[in-house]
Amino acid sequence: MGEPASTGPVRPAGQHDEAGVPRLPRTYVARQELWRRLDAAGDSSVVTLVAPAGAGKTLGVAGWLRDGRGPTAPGAVVWLDAGRGVDHAAVDAALAEAAAYGGTPRLLVVDDAHALPPSAVRLIDARLDEAPQSIRVLLLSRWDLPLTRLAPQLLGHLTELRGDVLRLTSTESSQLIASHVGAAAPAIVSAIASHAEGWCAVVVLASRLVAASPDQDGAVHRMSQGGTTVADQVVNEVFSTLTSRERHLLLCTASEHEVSAETAAHLTQDRGAGLVLDGLESTGLLVTRSERGPLDAAGPQGATGAGEARFRIHPLLAEVVRRRIRAGGVDVERARSTVLRAVQHDTSVGAVDDSFARLVDLGLAEAAARQLVAEGTRLLARDRGKDVVAFSQRWPEVVDQHPGCWFVLAVERWIHGDLVAAMHWIDRLLASSTEEDRDTARWRAQVLGARLMRARAGFAPLTGVVEETQRLVDSSAFSATPSDLQPHILAELGIAQLTLGMAVPAEANLLRAARLGDQLGMPAHAAAALTHLAGLYYTRGREHVAQGLAARSLHAMEHLVTVLPVTRHRAELYGRLAAMSTVPLAADPGRPIEGRAPAALHPADTTTRFWQQVHDARVHLARGSVIRAEQTLQAIMDVPGLPHHLRATVLIERAFLASLSDDRATLRSLGDELHDLGSPGEAELLRGVEADLVGEVRTAVEHFAAAVEHRVLDQPPCRALALVCRGQLLHALGDHESAREVVLEAVRATETRGNYVPFLGWTRHGTPVHTLLVELEGAGPATWLATLRDLTGAHADITAALAPSTAMSRERSSAADPPVTTHLSPRERDVLRELARGATYADIADGLFVSENTVKTHVSSLYSKLGASRRSEALSVARRLQLL
Repeated sequence: MGEPASTGPVRPAGQHDEAGVPRLPRTYVARQELWRRLDAAGDSSVVTLVAPAGAGKTLGVAGWLRDGRGPTAPGAVVWLDAGRGVDHAAVDAALAEAAAYGGTPRLLVVDDAHALPPSAVRLIDARLDEAPQSIRVLLLSRWDLPLTRLAPQLLGHLTELRGDVLRLTSTESSQLIASHVGAAAPAIVSAIASHAEGWCAVVVLASRLVAASPDQDGAVHRMSQGGTTVADQVVNEVFSTLTSRERHLLLCTASEHEVSAETAAHLTQDRGAGLVLDGLESTGLLVTRSERGPLDAAGPQGATGAGEARFRIHPLLAEVVRRRIRAGGVDVERARSTVLRAVQHDTSVGAVDDSFARLVDLGLAEAAARQLVAEGTRLLARDRGKDVVAFSQRWPEVVDQHPGCWFVLAVERWIHGDLVAAMHWIDRLLASSTEEDRDTARWRAQVLGARLMRARAGFAPLTGVVEETQRLVDSSAFSATPSDLQPHILAELGIAQLTLGMAVPAEANLLRAARLGDQLGMPAHAAAALTHLAGLYYTRGREHVAQGLAARSLHAMEHLVTVLPVTRHRAELYGRLAAMSTVPLAADPGRPIEGRAPAALHPADTTTRFWQQVHDARVHLARGSVIRAEQTLQAIMDVPGLPHHLRATVLIERAFLASLSDDRATLRSLGDELHDLGSPGEAELLRGVEADLVGEVRTAVEHFAAAVEHRVLDQPPCRALALVCRGQLLHALGDHESAREVVLEAVRATETRGNYVPFLGWTRHGTPVHTLLVELEGAGPATWLATLRDLTGAHADITAALAPSTAMSRERSSAADPPVTTHLSPRERDVLRELARGATYADIADGLFVSENTVKTHVSSLYSKLGASRRSEALSVARRLQLL
């Protein structure tokens, strides 16, 4: 590593001040090797600087910018601190402004990039992959970020810098030590440098320790003895060198990632706290000043205007302070008392977001437990679940003494899908029956919420609890329920009603839960309620509304630091289902099923688990595998206790698959079950499909007409399906005018929904759908009709398209098993597909550029592997084994 070119101070770069670049302390030492490597990476779209806390990433890059080594034009740099809670929207806005800067994009520096939400990292990764020329990003992180690396590195778009470029050289270490210790003996400088091994934070701490010691040689000797870390050694000594006001400030602000002068004054009850911060920053004691940039997200609670200076306490110093708190003492008790008063004031005005974490960090277990009882569900809905878990793990004995905490811990485990742990806390809560608790509205609401979750998990009958909860929600007594519990109870009630098929009250309760979540500042509750509403509207046949709600909930999640996988997956699932109804799903046999992540499905969310299986079955069908689609749906049909409305839906889906394989017995059985479930119109629809299979076209037309009049379900779109099937058959019978009217009615009925599924062409004996739509030229909704014509003209009706690859029911029951496990070579698969198309040996030879003798050899091998003696038998076995 080269020596620094100059030892003079880094010159200020005032043009960067408004962009949030941290100011440099008086003791700053230029980091020439880092600067040289940053200069060399100037053409890269993304540069990552990965090093542990204390390596000097922030000030190293800030010095590079302020020395004029980086971009120097006014406004050419924007600095974002992800530790402040920078979200997806802030990063997106910063990238957009950087790209619009003109010429070379602005340099976007993201400090503490490891704290970015996953969605923001994915956004940067997507820009790096799709438009690397539009971005210039420098990411400072404690660990590697999940970016695509190989291709961008090969193309020169991505440069990775590691902690070794931040190691201080001997000269740099000496300069930094001298700035803190002053004129010291070379042996002392050498000992500190040797012990620090180039780690900037260790140099600063050790230098401060030695400088404050009356016996510098003795301090160096104790430090060099080893066996403990520097933080362990200086935890008491560093504090002994600080003034009382400095110690008090650090103890009171230990939990703050970043602190403003106003927040520090509030927590310390010291109006001069800002001056104390200035003093600590000016000496370089691991406290740095950072200016708010124009694109920074809103700061932590207690922040004021966007232009107010804020101070960052280095993680290593924060750890020293936390150890001091655990050790206790007069200073610590004074800080606890002061922060407790500040927290009580914040709570009285509704500012609770940071209060709980402050109580936990200062070891105020009883006060934290009381706040968890009063504000726990609000904390969970505001993305503070990690603080709640940390509290319960640190003080389990305190949790045991406060039953009101148990409901909060149950909800925290519940929303993560950990039913075992959730039931542990719920059972404890329900077994707690003190008269004092029973008299509070909070306790009664918690018990009712616990009973709802327990019933949803299958440990109690659901209907009775739903009815009882609905009576409470409809009564004036619900207004006495604590506001933080209302969105949770409404959402759980709505989800339970979805499971029972009670769509109308479920819609009202979920809408109310989402609205309250927004009003009360509980975005996680609001986003979750929107995802369930998306599922409700999809089930009711309003795909466009479902798609909009899914997109809205995903957008809301972009502003959350932590997003529950089950919530994101639910939104994505209903968005995909709605999209699949609007346009045909492209078949890609090599691509895994999107969203098929069982771990991302809540075990008590029956409705979403159901639609996940339906989604997977539709994907299999789009890829041409009727058998796999049937197997996927059968897994749902075998679930005991499936709600009637969901069972009716899966029966219809399964019936149309049976029609593709000519399985008349299954069709008849499914139709009878639908009739018994109270869905006469849907049963008529299946009888029409069965009549079409056996060639009874006029009978099928009558059944389809009855289905139009008596259908119950909106998903699948049974009425539109019956209309299109009837129109196909009427046209085949020669009644073109009636067919035109019926199909036009189907077009109009599906225009608002944008549902394409009814026009896939489900009849065996009807006119192709595309032909019917072409004859409607000039009639009906022009845009939607043109879209349907384009979609249907791109492929054959589904019955014709899947016929060569679908094993008929008689083939499945009669074909013999192959003698061995069948493995076909790629060329044999090519030949098999051509045989399924009805191609001759000569056609196959021309298409594959081989001789007919070679084709015959492949065919002979195919027959042997499939245990067949002729083409029809081989194709039958291949369809049954899903080789086509």
